Amino acid sequence: MDQLYTSLVTLLSVLQIFLFSWKASSTRVKHGIEAPQMHGHPDVDRAQRVHLNTMEQIIMFLPSLWLALPVLGDHYTGILGGVWLAGRQLYAHAYWADAAKRGTGMWVTFLAFIILFGAAVCGVVMQLI
Repeated sequence: MDQLYTSLVTLLSVLQIFLFSWKASSTRVKHGIEAPQMHGHPDVDRAQRVHLNTMEQIIMFLPSLWLALPVLGDHYTGILGGVWLAGRQLYAHAYWADAAKRGTGMWVTFLAFIILFGAAVCGVVMQLI
């Protein structure tokens, strides 16, 4: 498969967001927050925010990942995707512990995304001209 690493990152990002969803749900159950409520305990709020923020980010990440592939190649696209995943994990663990400490994970995620998005834009523009 020519896109092995990019495909692996895609699968891992789906798994990661599933696990964040599971954490949000199980934290809600643990603290007795009945559906449809999503708030009521700080642990629930943090778990929900990590999940929702990752959903917001993944919408931009996945198209950028795949559009960057022809420009960067599978190896480098996969590495940047792995950095994005690691950044999301750092963000999640920091946010779950103390929301004020989420900055490092946020910046790692942001930088990986910006590089992927920049490569994606370059690739599309090069095809247009």
